Amino acid sequence: MKNRTHPAKRKKPLDYPEETNGTRWAAEARKQTSKMTREQRAELFRRGMVRIYGGQPKEATGPRH
Repeated sequence: MKNRTHPAKRKKPLDYPEETNGTRWAAEARKQTSKMTREQRAELFRRGMVRIYGGQPKEATGPRH
């Protein structure tokens, strides 16, 4: 049996908008958090995780980065 090669398919370039609600919200969040203390950012992160995953955390943890 012959080894056939298939021509590479060209991928279409993705058409993303320059600005969306998400990019605007993220920019506003970065602007606001840049004025916060480390403790305030940790508390905001904790509250966000509770909102996303529900319930209360078993122990207070901060961002791990």
